[in-house]
Amino acid sequence: MSRLFLNLVIWTLCICCVSVNAQLLPDNKSLNAQSVARWMQTNRAIAPIVQVVDSMNATDAALKAFEALPPAEQDQKINTLLKSKNLLENANQITQKHGWKSVGEYMRLSTKLGNAIAAYFLFGDLGKVTGEQEKQLKEKADPAVLAVPQIDIDFIKKNEKALQKYIQAYGAGR
Repeated sequence: MSRLFLNLVIWTLCICCVSVNAQLLPDNKSLNAQSVARWMQTNRAIAPIVQVVDSMNATDAALKAFEALPPAEQDQKINTLLKSKNLLENANQITQKHGWKSVGEYMRLSTKLGNAIAAYFLFGDLGKVTGEQEKQLKEKADPAVLAVPQIDIDFIKKNEKALQKYIQAYGAGR
């Protein structure tokens, strides 16, 4: 009887710890220092996994269709692919270690960050061009980049030096 009670207590504590931990994950609706720091810490370890996931959508149309799916469906497709490649357990270990809910969550933040960086440079460059050039730049720009909220562009501006330093170190293999 006491062993059953002990197991029940341990199980309850595990459930409580997991739900408390899940509540501490930051909201990724806008960029924030904590999520970007976790992104930086995760990049090297998750790169092979991301490469496999990126191969899932061979055409622009397939990628757009995938991106149009709700996050839960994206995660399900990613998990199915990773399971078929015997990479799901490894991917889950990496995401859990760095506090991500899923590989998809990490990838969505990566996309959000990339679009924000592109928007920062695009809108920064617009102040240096003529009206006609500005119109041409906006016509050629990815709609996702044009749709980046100002709060994310401001985040990139505020953290430009740290991001630049990280990208240079990453490119140099450090």
